[in-house]
Parts: sequence; C-alpha cells; structure tokens
Amino acid sequence: MNVIKIPAKPQKGNNAAKQEVKKLRVAAYCRVSTDNEEQATSYETQIEHYTEFINKNPEWELVRVYADDGISATSTKGREQFNAMIEDCKKGLIDMIFTKSISRFARNTVDCLNYIRMLKEMNIPVFFEKESINTMDSKGEVLLTIMASLAQQESESLSQNVKIGVQYRFQQGKVMVNARRFLGYDKDDEGHLIINPEQAEIVKRIFREYLEGASCKKIAQGLQRDGIPNARGSTKWHDNSIRLILGNEKYMGDALLQKTYTVDCLSKKRVKNSGIVPQYYVEDDHEAIISKETFLMVQEEMARRSEQNACFGRRKNFSANHPFSKIVFCAECGEEYRRIHWNNRGKKSVVWRCLTRLKQKDQCHARTVNEETLIEAFLDALNEIVGNSDDYLTRLKENLETAINEVHPESAAALAAKMAKLQQELIDRTERRENYDDITEEILRLRELQAQTAMDDNAKTEHKKRIRELLKFIERQKSKVLVFDEALVRKLLEKVTVYDDYLEFRFKSGVTVSVEK
Repeated sequence: MNVIKIPAKPQKGNNAAKQEVKKLRVAAYCRVSTDNEEQATSYETQIEHYTEFINKNPEWELVRVYADDGISATSTKGREQFNAMIEDCKKGLIDMIFTKSISRFARNTVDCLNYIRMLKEMNIPVFFEKESINTMDSKGEVLLTIMASLAQQESESLSQNVKIGVQYRFQQGKVMVNARRFLGYDKDDEGHLIINPEQAEIVKRIFREYLEGASCKKIAQGLQRDGIPNARGSTKWHDNSIRLILGNEKYMGDALLQKTYTVDCLSKKRVKNSGIVPQYYVEDDHEAIISKETFLMVQEEMARRSEQNACFGRRKNFSANHPFSKIVFCAECGEEYRRIHWNNRGKKSVVWRCLTRLKQKDQCHARTVNEETLIEAFLDALNEIVGNSDDYLTRLKENLETAINEVHPESAAALAAKMAKLQQELIDRTERRENYDDITEEILRLRELQAQTAMDDNAKTEHKKRIRELLKFIERQKSKVLVFDEALVRKLLEKVTVYDDYLEFRFKSGVTVSVEK
C-alpha cells in the first residue's frame, strides 16, 4: 500500500485566528392586548428591554423588534407585526427570535405549535424568557405543548368571564347593537339607539309596501330601481334583507338579546341561538320607527304567506303583482286559484284556474274563471253593499260594537307586571348563583302568552279598522261603482271562493256577499 502525504498550505501570519465569525441575526416579538395607560407603558418597556438586551451581546445583530399594540392574541390573524416577522423569517433575514412568554406569542395551541414547527424547519429557534424554553432543545416541543395548552386555557377562561359580563348586562336589559349596519338607527354619545330620520323613511316604506301586498323581492327591486341606499350605503338590495328588516323587533322599540352566541373563543364563530343559551326580551328600550300594531300586522301577514307557500310542499317566493293573487280559492278542494294566460283555439285570454286541476285534472273539476268575469263579480259585490247600504251599515256597526266590547281573559298590563317580577327574581338568583331554570321556563311561557295577547289585540284592532274602512266606503259612495280599482281589492277584500255557479266575496270587515256568475 502506498500512502501519499498532501502537505498543508502555508498560512500568512495569524489570519486563521483572526477569521471573522458571522453574527447571529436576532429579532424580538412583543405584544400587549389592551390600549390603557398601564399596558402602553408595558409595551414601551418591552421594546426598550429587547433593544438593549440584543445590542449588548457582541455576537448578535439586532434585526428588529416586532411589536403589536392593542391586539388580541387568540388568533394570529390581524397581527400585522407578527405576520411581518414570519415573512422576514421565510426570506432568511432572521436567525433567532426572543419573546417574553408563550401567552404573548400565541394563546391558540394549534397556531403556536404550527408556527414553532415552521420556524424549526427553517432552523430558527424561539426563546421564551418567562418559561425558559428554547424551541431547538430536545425537550422544547414537549414543554411548549404543555405551556401553550395552559395559555389556551387562560384565554378560554378570560373569554368565559367576558361572556358572563355580557350576559349580566343582558339581564339588566342593556342593549348592545352595532348601529353602523343597522338601517334606521344611529347611536348617541351614551350608546343609546336614536332614529336616523332619512333611513327611518326607508324602513316605513318597506313595512307599508309589504302590507299593501308587495313581496320582499318586489320591494327590493323598487328600492334598487329608485337608487335608495341600504344600511351599508349600497343601492343593491336583496329580498332576504327585506325579510330580515320586516322581522326585526327593534323597529317597534323592543330588543331581543342574545339571538346568536359564540361557539368557542378561538374560532370566534357565532351561531343562531336556538335555546342553547338564555335570551332576554327588552320592551320599549328605544324610540320606535314602526308602531307595535303595524309590526304585528306584518308578522301575521308573513305567517299567512308562509303557510300558503307550505301548501305546495316547497319554498316559494310570495308574488302579489295582481290584487287577486293568493286570495282566490276553490270551493271543491280548497286549493288556491292561479292566474294564467290561456290560448284556446287561437283566442288569447287571462283566466284563473284551480291549482289542483292544473296539476291533476282527475282530482278536481272546478271551473275556470275568466279574469273579466272575476272583476265584474267584484264590482257587483261592491254595488250590492252600496245598493243596500242601510242594511249593511247596521250590520257593520253591530260588528264594530261587538269587537270593541270583546275582553281578553288576561290584560297586557297584568302580564307585563308578572314578567317584571320574574325578571327581577332571575337577576337575584343569578347574583346568588342559584338555579334559575324554572324562572327561565316561566318567562318563556309568559313571553309566548304576551305575544299571543298582542296578536289577539292587534287582530281585534285590525278587525275594527277594516269595519270602519268599509263603513267609510259605503257612506262616501253615493252611486254605483263602475270602474275597477285594484286598491279597493287590496284594502277591502279578504277572500274569494269559487263555486260552480257563483262567487263568494268575503270582505276584511267580516261581510260576505255572493254573486251569481
């Protein structure tokens, strides 16, 4: 075996000893979660501490102190400086990171471990001063997992405390609403809802048009056509937005609190409250845009349209472009009549046909009604009332007197007094940390009873209103009605029933007139 020695290269002077060692590029991250004066001082102190600490070590080079001020740590989303630091790590600008504690770095276990592992893959250690953990140590990740879990528990505990505080404010009847996207209202300096006059007119228009028979889609199209802005300032409207406005009790001055709740403190996901957590109903919290009577009339009308749509076994948008839509019914099967354009042997006409007969001819033999016949019959019914005005006026006045004298078994005032007493008992038990399930159930029962009482009172008020409307029409109408007016149908007529040889018109006042057609 022949071994050849390769001699070392001669070195000039002591350059090997003097070879420059590359400095470690070190960054620091700090964060405080609130904007008060004490925390602001802590924020400045942290920045000063890390600047001095890193610059003092001759083997380190300060890259930058990344600092987020007044940002919650439950998620890294929205932490601008933290995300900037991670991006600089990916660019190869940082060799090591210092931070005060795990809770300052992240309170979300998943986020924390994901970022630490990402940095480890890039050979970048993170040193947590308070816990004395270096993520590059062999025990670093085990310790980190434990400490991050504890930090997450701390965050969940804080979140629970916030929830309890919010729930207590709800129990006190303190309404918290984001008015920036709430059509019709602004907030005053004390956080109370106050009416925005311009937007309130839009809300009134929506409720008025709905009661006049317009569908949510038609109302939305009208607002969009007129260039009227919604709560976000956009002129684009959707029928679902109209539906939400019509169902929002805040427009009558009340407020239902805790309609949604947060599932967990990390995802911040909110879901509809379907009885999982308590709700609180505050009456007369702020000035109303819509009267309670009008609001309840709309709820009744929404329920009526929904019930009609349910009869078809599928969800359908209500359409009321024609005044007779949704009010003409078959005497044989009870189904609704539909308006269709008919082409019979080259002759075009508009007719009304039973929906059952349209779908299944053998199931119903109801007759087809020409639209001109329907209109003529309605005019005949009106003229029957006008021609026998004395008789109908007497009957209407009797109906009105009966409606006025009708008494509800339990007054709204009595129910309100019971509700107030129970709400106080609920607050007392909560403060004493006693079980209040029975109180909650009774409050919910009373709320349903209050709603029913209000609906009954509203129905009675509406019935009296319709009687007065027909009385007024009869008193003013001195001659026969010769011209068809859609407004009269919408205002006076409740239902038309189609029989084989006649049509029955039921008016909203309770009067029924049969016309042979």
